[in-house]
Amino acid sequence: MSYSQRLLELGNPLTRLAHRSRFSAVLNILGHTKYSQALDYGCGDGWLLKTAYDQGIIHSGIGVDVADYMLSACQEIFAGISDFQFGKPDEISKKISPKSCDLIFCTETLEHIGNPDGALEQILIYCQPGAKLVISVPIEIGPSLLFKQIGRYFANLKGNYGYERYTLKELFDATILWKANTFPSSHSENSEYTGHKGFDYRKLEKLLQEKVKIERRIFSPFPWSGNLLNSTVIWVCSVKSS
Repeated sequence: MSYSQRLLELGNPLTRLAHRSRFSAVLNILGHTKYSQALDYGCGDGWLLKTAYDQGIIHSGIGVDVADYMLSACQEIFAGISDFQFGKPDEISKKISPKSCDLIFCTETLEHIGNPDGALEQILIYCQPGAKLVISVPIEIGPSLLFKQIGRYFANLKGNYGYERYTLKELFDATILWKANTFPSSHSENSEYTGHKGFDYRKLEKLLQEKVKIERRIFSPFPWSGNLLNSTVIWVCSVKSS
């Protein structure tokens, strides 16, 4: 079973709803617009790129990930399909030219990168002026975190779902006080790759505002509840003309 299949089919109704809604929201954002070349930064097993291709949204693309087994999975599901390449972040320049992509996906990735500023700068190198960027990260602060931890706990009881644990004080600080910097986590250390615990999407939004034009902010799976009862925030952005 692939990584994406595990997210979409295992766990429990809460976790499946969160992941399925996020994938659907990202694809629905694009509507009927066609794109020439997509860059998926943090592509995982290639599920999003493949679905966008199958739906006729993209013609070609490049998937980037740090994990060899994910890149192998991408090669497998794109076997027999031309115009798609896969590699690690330091290999992008060998595969595509600067300013060659009109669509960029970066979903559930930047929370795992200790230097999101650097990652965004690398992504922007390959964006055409006006290119569309769809960026999503998990909401790990406020009341949403409590419901997510409950869902993760029960999902983990059924198998090796995996989740990061909080003490009661840490959970109180993060869910009630909206503070993720009062307890130790990989986000409070100088770590190259990080986890979900301690991640505050609001800091990333400020960084995005400095680098791209944010056109829309969408919460999933319940857009009407804002950042209170949702698992994911999605930004629809465009590259500023130089």
